[in-house]
Amino acid sequence: MTFSDIHSQLFLQQRQVTYNSLITKNKQHTVLCTIPKDIQNESDKILVYDIINETYIDIEVSTVTDIT
Repeated sequence: MTFSDIHSQLFLQQRQVTYNSLITKNKQHTVLCTIPKDIQNESDKILVYDIINETYIDIEVSTVTDIT
């Protein structure tokens, strides 16, 4: 998935994103998130808003495995 793919699916929409942990091998995280503002340029990381924890997190684009 590319930065643009992820951005287009999350911008002003709520989705569950699954991504691989960079710290713990073979561990995946799933977070309900959105991109509420278009404030980021294309990058190897994407800034998303975690709806449940009410905080921003950055996810490395290459680690995203699924968006539902």
